[in-house]
Amino acid sequence: MGCSASEMEDVSSSAGSFRLPDQYLAFLQVMGRRAGNLFKGTDIFYPRLLEAREAAIDVASQGGESLSLENRFFFGHHQGYKVYFFEPNSSAVFAYQEGHPEVRMLAKSLLAFLQHALELRWHQRSWGHLPVGRPRLMRP
Repeated sequence: MGCSASEMEDVSSSAGSFRLPDQYLAFLQVMGRRAGNLFKGTDIFYPRLLEAREAAIDVASQGGESLSLENRFFFGHHQGYKVYFFEPNSSAVFAYQEGHPEVRMLAKSLLAFLQHALELRWHQRSWGHLPVGRPRLMRP
């Protein structure tokens, strides 16, 4: 279920002067409120996505963490210890996880990020578990 025009405006307003990627705006229009069991336990849907920056602030305030809040749009978090964000002039999806002091590029675009999430969900439904070994994070 997608976001309404006023909900889209809420998200755009929360971004301030940060230019949101076109794929992200399309995502919000199509499935910005929910997408079944996709991203279960992860808050990337409206209105909870509006709390992502607060989750990032909480992570950054922990001792030993190196997460920068500047020039980033935080669009989701997983149970408060992992945050997802965009950086300026990039369509890539990045993540930072508490206790792991490096930013990781998860996918070169939101579409690739969503495709990876769908593949993991399909594998989990088909086989009853996630793939063994390190999951692919980026497509070549």
